[in-house]
Amino acid sequence: MRAYHLLISSAASAPRRVDFYAESPDHAFQIARNEEDGIDVELWEGERMLARMTKSGANIWKLTGSGSASATYGRGRSGASA
Repeated sequence: MRAYHLLISSAASAPRRVDFYAESPDHAFQIARNEEDGIDVELWEGERMLARMTKSGANIWKLTGSGSASATYGRGRSGASA
């Protein structure tokens, strides 16, 4: 198992950190699935940021990278299931 952490922030609450261990980083979706819509999340493995994502609806996530490319993933949409 590898160590990861999420930095979760929203306009309605103070930022917080959630540490977890998992086989792969996709477990982050399971941890963040019950969060409110509109939150911003950074996924980290140690000192390396893996992804920035925003929850735009129930099980719908917008992933953004360091460049201009982005993708939306979720159930009922093209892309991977979250």
